[in-house]
Amino acid sequence: MKHFFLILFLSFAIFVGCKKEKDESNSLSALVTRFFIRSLLSSSINSELPSNLSVAVPRSIRKPSSGLGASLQTKRKTSKMNFTNKGIAQDTLDYGFTGQNFLTEGTGIVAEILRDSKKDLVLISGSYTIAKASPGVCIPGGTSTVRITQAMEDEFLEGIERLGLSTEEARGELVSLQNEGLLPFIGQAVPTPAMVFRNLSNNEYDIEVEYSFADSLGTPQPCPANNKFQKSIKFKNDKTKVLSSISRSLKVFGISLSVDASITYITQNGKKDKAILNIKQVTSGSGNTDKSTTRFTFEECANDTNANANNCVTLNYSNVYDDAAGNKITTSVKGRTNDFGGYVLTEYIDNADNFEYYLTETYDNNGDITYFAVDYYDIDAPANDEYEELGVLDTDLYGEFIETAYSFEWDVYVDFTITPPGAGIGSGAYSAYDAFVIMPAGVDPDDFPDEYIGWGEFYENESDSTVTYYVDFYGQANQVATAVVYRYEVDANGNEVYTPLADVIYQL
Repeated sequence: MKHFFLILFLSFAIFVGCKKEKDESNSLSALVTRFFIRSLLSSSINSELPSNLSVAVPRSIRKPSSGLGASLQTKRKTSKMNFTNKGIAQDTLDYGFTGQNFLTEGTGIVAEILRDSKKDLVLISGSYTIAKASPGVCIPGGTSTVRITQAMEDEFLEGIERLGLSTEEARGELVSLQNEGLLPFIGQAVPTPAMVFRNLSNNEYDIEVEYSFADSLGTPQPCPANNKFQKSIKFKNDKTKVLSSISRSLKVFGISLSVDASITYITQNGKKDKAILNIKQVTSGSGNTDKSTTRFTFEECANDTNANANNCVTLNYSNVYDDAAGNKITTSVKGRTNDFGGYVLTEYIDNADNFEYYLTETYDNNGDITYFAVDYYDIDAPANDEYEELGVLDTDLYGEFIETAYSFEWDVYVDFTITPPGAGIGSGAYSAYDAFVIMPAGVDPDDFPDEYIGWGEFYENESDSTVTYYVDFYGQANQVATAVVYRYEVDANGNEVYTPLADVIYQL
């Protein structure tokens, strides 16, 4: 995994390790937290604002506190494994290389910070009516003051519990975060953020609220001189589609880290709620630049959220790590999980060092691995190929999670008129890996990079020369005919590059 795990560790340290210093509401951690909270009470949140922002996080993909799952967090792999007599499966576990671990790397940050998630919408509500009365005009922070009530604290507590904590654990974390100055106490007067309200004219969203907080809860934030805010929420009037986004740049120990993250939340009557998280991360230092892009899609298992037992979700995690030499490492995790456990399939392809892993695993409510199978291919030395499994796959316990293919319930499904590779995708220098996004007509991804209505990947498995591609389209049927496909990549400077392609899509 080379520098990949180093970047994950650095990110975790930056966004979590210094949380006692100041209000972390502007960090990626708080963003992710904010995304996975729903059921905000109308008494504290303005009724015109979205009340649901995303699906809940199952406990089983939370950062585990003990057991085998916890031990996996401390191991890091640096290159091809030096196998011991333990066997490939046990070695892989010892290195902490599992699909469950990839999932908990992200949600573990959520678990560490809690979070002032609901605080954002509570405080926005304090000046929302004022901002709406003057669209396009920044309302300075502190225009209004919100005095925290018991109902608001109950919302904070609910948010912590929805991250997978018990009531007792959530109460303890709430108190801790209040003592650290990350969440306000009951009775505390907190200034509203600097914010601007905008009516939008595009087809994707009707309203946008951009806003910024100061580092300290009690300090009003002035309007930004460059008109660039830290956070943004866009949404349709009927709340069926919500987009939240944040940008963050830090420099620690001579290493610069910039993160752009967004999440799209889609909810429609009679359909399963879903959330699509998109993160671009660029790390630079000592003349080298490493890039990582992650997309993480969650979809509830039931059409009715209230009937979605145990926070069940179908998921698709995809990460592409691109080092300074241009080598790409792709990781894909697909499966289904809830509070009590899950079943996931992981593909890890390193086309630079020429090895591939295919993992199958189950885990319990604590994230502890209960079954683990590894299929390993060494492209340069096939004699090293190995397969091993640990434990027994218990279909009685995990059968409800197991599918041959995992898909999401989109409004419509699409495919390309020219099957990749060809016509731009998976061709030329992109024969090993390629990524693409689908934009609505008239929306330039350079101007509105988070307003894509579909995305997908193409990659080649060198172990058997097979190619795989998929595309998820979460737009509407009337957008298919005019949608535009762009190749997506991140250049050497960490900038996103979009190239329009000749490929067009059609509705299946």
